[in-house]
Amino acid sequence: MKTQKLSKLYRLIAAFAALFILLAAAPMPAVHADGGIPSFIIVSVKPDESVRIRTSSFPANTLFTVRMDVIGKAGVNGIIVTQTNTGAGGAFEETYAIPAELKGKPQLAIRLESANGYYAYNWFNNVTASGGSTPTPVPTIVGNIPVTGKGINIKIAGVSANKTVTIDANNFPANLNFRIRIGPFYNFWKGSEVVGTINSGNGGSFRFTVNLPGAVNNVELVSIRLDSTTGGYYAYNAFKNVDTAIVTPGSTVVPGSTATPVPSVGSCTVTSNVPGSISKGGEFDAKWTVKNTGSKNWDLSSVDYAFISGTEMHKRASRYDLPKTVKPGESITIVVDMVAPKYSGYYSTTWGIVSGSTNLCSLPMQIYVK
Repeated sequence: MKTQKLSKLYRLIAAFAALFILLAAAPMPAVHADGGIPSFIIVSVKPDESVRIRTSSFPANTLFTVRMDVIGKAGVNGIIVTQTNTGAGGAFEETYAIPAELKGKPQLAIRLESANGYYAYNWFNNVTASGGSTPTPVPTIVGNIPVTGKGINIKIAGVSANKTVTIDANNFPANLNFRIRIGPFYNFWKGSEVVGTINSGNGGSFRFTVNLPGAVNNVELVSIRLDSTTGGYYAYNAFKNVDTAIVTPGSTVVPGSTATPVPSVGSCTVTSNVPGSISKGGEFDAKWTVKNTGSKNWDLSSVDYAFISGTEMHKRASRYDLPKTVKPGESITIVVDMVAPKYSGYYSTTWGIVSGSTNLCSLPMQIYVK
């Protein structure tokens, strides 16, 4: 009996040892000693000739194989271009020739991979835009290291896991519409979704919050990208999908610059009445006085006011009937009971006058929790 028990124990130990070996051999992105994930951005492109990249958090004295391919497979098993030794590691710039087999292809992927498990990839437009080449890369950066076009940038201010991400936008031009795309970090090129639009309002710096789509539910690393519908502006960043307290921004928040995750139609003017600062967990009323400046009635039988996006601070329901029909030229006061979050920082939420799934008028609000 003792021999049989020992035999079972040995088999169990052997099974755990085999499992450990398999897990150790499984491919996964390696993390550099400084805590960063190796990544790179596209610096410039000479169509059909070369691409220049700038790295971040690369390990030192490591040999990387450089591959390129048409977009769609993240450069996996792509054409080998050359090999690069990282030397001191960290951040450095290199230029790589575009293989003859890929000349004339409109979009190319580039991948750097090492024998000990490190890798990073990106993609670029292999075309000439007005005034030269304009690379449009996919996110490959984790943390507040924004990647931009024409000087704008976005930083991660806070995250509510699987629910929302709060963004600080900086150096934005005025009165431009931006599409907001969110998706998994490692396959953003095919897995991202357009989750809404935002107008830059007065431009400069402002904060907004958007809902995370189902595509990133329980995804560890998530990317967010903003592209202007005109003008060629873009900015993106990436973040870990875990609860993070919203931090006080280092720049001025522009009132009225809020995310609009559903199309707005009709016309309105809005005046909000919200306390400037609230104690952690404190209760307060959010009030908006809204004027219907459109040409159609907001009928109480078909129009509601409802939570749209941002931090969920409402105390009770997320959708209510209008108390009365609001005719063109008339105003109404909307009141929602709210509770402040338990962490200090700036928070924003957006409600709206809605008809079904159509947003007739956005009702933004921002508070500071002290």
